[in-house]
Amino acid sequence: MFNSLNWNRTDIVDFEMNFDYGIARSLEVTDPEGKKMPVQYQVVKTYLDESIQTAKVYFIAEDVPSIGYKTFYVKTLPKSIKSNESSSVENDFYKIEFSAGGLKSIYDKILKKELIDASKFAAGEVFTMQSEGNGAGEFASIQQPTMEGFDQTGVHAGEWIPVESGEVFSSWTKRTKLPYAVIEQKIILYHKIKKIDFEIALLNWEGVLYREFRMALPLKMEDGQVAYEVPFGIVEVGKDEMEGAAGERYNVPAKDLHPRGIENWIGASDDSFGVTLSSSVAVADYIDPTNNPVSYPILQPVLLASRRSCHGEGNEYLQTGNHYFAFSLYSHQAGWMEGNRFGKQANEKLLVVVNPTAYAIVNLPQERSFFTLDADNIIISTIKKAEDNQSIVLRMYDIKGINSEVNLHSDLRFKKAISTNLIEEEIKEIPVINDVLKVKVGQYSIETIKLSK
Repeated sequence: MFNSLNWNRTDIVDFEMNFDYGIARSLEVTDPEGKKMPVQYQVVKTYLDESIQTAKVYFIAEDVPSIGYKTFYVKTLPKSIKSNESSSVENDFYKIEFSAGGLKSIYDKILKKELIDASKFAAGEVFTMQSEGNGAGEFASIQQPTMEGFDQTGVHAGEWIPVESGEVFSSWTKRTKLPYAVIEQKIILYHKIKKIDFEIALLNWEGVLYREFRMALPLKMEDGQVAYEVPFGIVEVGKDEMEGAAGERYNVPAKDLHPRGIENWIGASDDSFGVTLSSSVAVADYIDPTNNPVSYPILQPVLLASRRSCHGEGNEYLQTGNHYFAFSLYSHQAGWMEGNRFGKQANEKLLVVVNPTAYAIVNLPQERSFFTLDADNIIISTIKKAEDNQSIVLRMYDIKGINSEVNLHSDLRFKKAISTNLIEEEIKEIPVINDVLKVKVGQYSIETIKLSK
C-alpha cells in the first residue's frame, strides 16, 4: 500500500484478487509482523469445487507511513469461516437511525453529540429543484435554484435493504424514483475506523434542461462556522473572502456568493463539535435553498445541474445517462484543522499493488517512508523531477496561517538542498544535517525545495 500524503494513516483498502483452483475457501490479511487486520470480502467467482476464484477484498491497513509504503499479506485458508451477517447500526463510534430519506440520526458516541437535525432533510437525502442558468454566463451572480418541480427522496416510500455486513463495515441501499431519474443511495458504516460513507447513483437521467440535484447533510448546530478546502489553503466563510465584490461585471460581495467551488472537503464547526464531509464533486453549498430556510448549516454537494451554453448559438449541457458520487463523513472536536486530514485522505486513496513481481535480489524493506514532516499545518503537495536536471523538487505550503520552522526528513540520502521560487529558480542553499532539513515556512506561504544527491 502506498500512501501519497505526508502523515501516517490507517485507512480502508479494497481490491480484487484471483486465486488458483482449490486453495482458497476463506481469507485473512496480516501485516509484516503477522498481526491480523480486520478483513471482509465478497466472493465474485468460484471454481467448480466452490473454492474462491476471484474475491473483492476489504481490510483496514494500519499505520501506513508518510509518503511511503507498507506491505500486507493475503493468506488463503482451506476451510470456510462464517462471517458476521447482522447489519449492525451501532459500533464504538456511531449509532445511526434510518428514515425514508437517509439517516435521521447520527449519534457520535465518543463526542456524545447528535450530529443531525432531520426536521427538513435526512443525512444523505437527495433533492431536486429548478435551476435555470447558463454556466459561464452567470457573470454577476450564481443562479439560485427555485422550488419549481421540487422533490426529495424522503417523501417516497421504500425500504433500506441490508447489502453486506462484516468485520469491516455494514451497508444498506435504497432506490427512489424522482422526476427524470432513479436515485440509488448507499450508506456504509465502518466499524474499525470513524467514518460513514454516502454513495449516490443518479441512474437513467433523462437530461432535462435546468434541473439540479443535491445531497443534504443537515447539521445540528447553531452558529456553525463553515469552512472548505481550496487549492493551497482553507477558506472560512465570512472570514477569508476578499472585501467587497470582485469588480467589473462581478458586483455581488464575495462573502455572499454561493455555492462555492471546493477541493476535497467542506465542513462546519460550532463551539462543541465539528463535521467534515469529503466530496467527489467540485461545488457545494451550505445555505438552505428551499422555502422557509432553516438557520443551521446544511452541507450540500451539488451533484448535477443541466445548463445551456452562455453563447447565443451554443448547445445545451444535459449530461444524460448514469452518474456516480461518493462522500465520506467524519465528526470531531471543534475546528476545521481536526477534520482536514480526513477530508484529504478520503479522496486520496491508498494505492494498492496486488501480487507484485518477485525479484531474486530484494533491496527494499517491507515498510518505508520516503519523506516525513513534524508539523501538522504543513502539506507536501508536490514531489517531482526538476525541470532542468535530475534533481527532485518538493513543494509544501502552510494551511494554518502561522510561521513555522519544520524538520523535513528523507531516507533518500540527499546531500544538497536549495530553496527555489515556483519556477525553480534557485534562491539559497539549505543545510542537510543527518538527512534532515530545517525549512522555514511563512504563514500561508508556498515553499519549493530542490534536492540532489
